[in-house]
Amino acid sequence: MIEVERSGRHALIFWNMPRVNVLNAESIAAFREALEHFLTDKTVEGLVISSKRKEFVAGADLGTIQHLMESGDALGIYQAVWTVQETFLRLETGGKPVVAAINGTALGGGYELALACHYRVTLAEPEIEIGLPETTLGLMPGAGGTQRLPRKIGLMRALEIILEGKRLRPAQALQEGLIEELADTPDALLEKALAWLAKSPPAVNPWHEPRYRLPEGSFTDEAVRQIFAAAIARLREKTYGHYPGPLYALQAIYEGLQLPLPEALRIESKYFAKTLTTRTARAMVRTLFYERQRLLNLPHRPREVPPAAIRKVAILGAGMMGRAIGYVCALAGFPTWIKDTDPAALQTAEKFAEDLLQKAVRQGRLSPAQAQRTRANLHYTLNYPDLEGTDLAIEAVFEDRTVKGTVYQEMLPYLSPQGILASNTSTLPITGLAEAAGIPERFIGLHFFSPAERMPLVEVILGKETAPETLAWALDFAAQIGKVPIVVRDSRGFFTSRVFATYVREGLRLLQEGIPPALIENLGRQAGMPVGPLALADEVSLSLLYSILRQTEKDLQIALVDDPVREIGRLFVEELGRVGRKVGKGFYEYPPGQKKYLWEGLVHYFPPRTVQPADYADLQDRLLYVQVAEAYRTWQEGILLAQADGDVGSILGWGFAPYSGGVFHFVRWMGEEAFYQRAAYLAERYGPRFEIAK
Repeated sequence: MIEVERSGRHALIFWNMPRVNVLNAESIAAFREALEHFLTDKTVEGLVISSKRKEFVAGADLGTIQHLMESGDALGIYQAVWTVQETFLRLETGGKPVVAAINGTALGGGYELALACHYRVTLAEPEIEIGLPETTLGLMPGAGGTQRLPRKIGLMRALEIILEGKRLRPAQALQEGLIEELADTPDALLEKALAWLAKSPPAVNPWHEPRYRLPEGSFTDEAVRQIFAAAIARLREKTYGHYPGPLYALQAIYEGLQLPLPEALRIESKYFAKTLTTRTARAMVRTLFYERQRLLNLPHRPREVPPAAIRKVAILGAGMMGRAIGYVCALAGFPTWIKDTDPAALQTAEKFAEDLLQKAVRQGRLSPAQAQRTRANLHYTLNYPDLEGTDLAIEAVFEDRTVKGTVYQEMLPYLSPQGILASNTSTLPITGLAEAAGIPERFIGLHFFSPAERMPLVEVILGKETAPETLAWALDFAAQIGKVPIVVRDSRGFFTSRVFATYVREGLRLLQEGIPPALIENLGRQAGMPVGPLALADEVSLSLLYSILRQTEKDLQIALVDDPVREIGRLFVEELGRVGRKVGKGFYEYPPGQKKYLWEGLVHYFPPRTVQPADYADLQDRLLYVQVAEAYRTWQEGILLAQADGDVGSILGWGFAPYSGGVFHFVRWMGEEAFYQRAAYLAERYGPRFEIAK
């Protein structure tokens, strides 16, 4: 767990836990024992803290965090975290210089351990992440991060990193002042750490000096007060009060910076304990850590199937989704061919990839060698014979059944004998597409989310005849490209598109009812959604939504007259040509180089009416409850394999109110009785789309 070595008059303490280096009661006790041994050994002049695993220290053991949260014992939580605080404070004030040799990822408590040291050297590998991401899980730093980081790099930069939960690559961390030095190799890492100790540096951090001041000045200075005022406003604008973790972190920073560090650490521990007792922390840790980790372990993969042997990937279509999916595949190491009938589309796809690679290198997220390997994996072609021997072909063409069927027949001769076909369709039933392809057992849905190069989710859709081997290969592929997969059974719209579309449609209904567009968008964000429903319609393209509606009407041979997409789609797509962001105009205007704004012409087609503030709660709840109701219908129809899969999918796929833990957990977050009463009220007043059977 903790290994020790000597290098002359210096000691080296290595973390080496069985599975992953984390902070828990056992590891902290072992670390404290080794630390005390060397701090009291007069033959030791300095210490190096490092790791013999691929990570430095990944952070706190979230199993311990969950146990503490479930206990609901704030005093017990405080006492547990104070044990860690005391250990790090002992390291910092033990009288001997300590250097952190960061050989791998150091997040949360791992970076807080490094912060307590007097110097930090980091391996210059782009895969390494450094930072304090606790707020992204509904938590806050609890091992000194809120107190040491502002004292180290300044209040303004520290607030941004802490409140936004930023993860930095080594080059970025050096630039921002989170670390002091980079090393090119593991050997050089230890050499630089020992070289710093050889200089006999002072064994004290500057914030322990009696006359220490923040980089911005005294806490009473007007500049510091303005920074806090701006931070409060930005936090409120971003979270709308849904996330206590960032708020408690800000309070800990404000109160703690007015005190000496030992007392400030007690302030932080108090707020950390308060955070862990909130329902939001419990919900977010449960979904965004435990359930996400469960899905990364591929629980729905047929275990009897050998690992996938995918050696060549083809992307059929070089449009917005196709080019992004191709980039992701090449970045993951797959030789990837992007096929299209339009040379201009292929040129755009190549430029898209090159822009992403150059940006990643500039930001230190990729090394030049990694970028070059990705370029070498990318190929662009107009010709099907170049796709000979493809093991996985992903179709990403227009949402038209006939067009897709033609592409499948053209691709079939070039698939390898074991190769599989996948469709990136967001709504069309997979079973029907599989029949058009002619190989239903080797056909599956792989639904990516835009922008595919950033969005972490992929929805894997089973056709009625999809073979276990095909599912296994699809899940292995998802894992290899770094995506979180959820598996669903076939239906129109599957799970994600079917549920998130209700949010857009409810926004369109509100527009038809005369609710002012700006109010609709603000209520969506205030409810906890990342963007308003009109902005989301622009992002996914109203032309796509309208095309899906028309295809659905054609397939079902009915007119969906109650669907607001029917009327608004006809107006915006067929008459006005305002199909969304991709053409620079939709519900919003997108002037080049400027911030988007709502189209002024909306008032001519949807005259706004006066809305009383007393009605805001109903309007806001409609935007959330309609999604929850539809999610439960998909569960009752057997589309989802597990409700927890839907929770992860709803947050990672379209950003459903992360504070609630997801579209199913929302019921528990609200309290079941209160939730069902509210749903019944909405159903009675606004329609059956809000009805939810217990």
